[in-house]
Amino acid sequence: MPRSNSWKPRKKLVEKRDGEVPKALAVLQRYAKVLSPAQRRQVAKLIGESIDTQPARAPKATTGSLKGRKLGKVAPKYRLPSGETWAGRGLTPKAFSAWAKSADGKAWAKANPGAKFPAANGAVTKSPTKAVKKVTKAVKKASKAKPMRKPPKKGSAKSAG
Repeated sequence: MPRSNSWKPRKKLVEKRDGEVPKALAVLQRYAKVLSPAQRRQVAKLIGESIDTQPARAPKATTGSLKGRKLGKVAPKYRLPSGETWAGRGLTPKAFSAWAKSADGKAWAKANPGAKFPAANGAVTKSPTKAVKKVTKAVKKASKAKPMRKPPKKGSAKSAG
């Protein structure tokens, strides 16, 4: 049985396709970075491959409990004369509470009003608002000194009868 000549037109189609495929690949490579995930899925569907449908960005963290979450390292904010340091986060360490109650801590607190503990960098950080409040309280107390009373008017006093 003789073969038909139908393979000759297919050969031309294959040659034409083979010449256009590199051009199509070049276009896809040029636009690969700007294709959305939906467009990437369409391209994969056209070529008959499966593509990972995971989103390009990382999934958001769950909005569950924050208990037990690890926080990053923070530089110490306070340093005791003994060398103990504390970042100022969370509960006050026992060493800091004990130092604040000691004679040394009380003397330091008196000399540095408005500061919680000695700063880690050596400088005392005073809160200006607390210092201003203390000054204004002192001024108010001085101004509240017993005001002089005016003597009663003679005409307004009731006569006993």
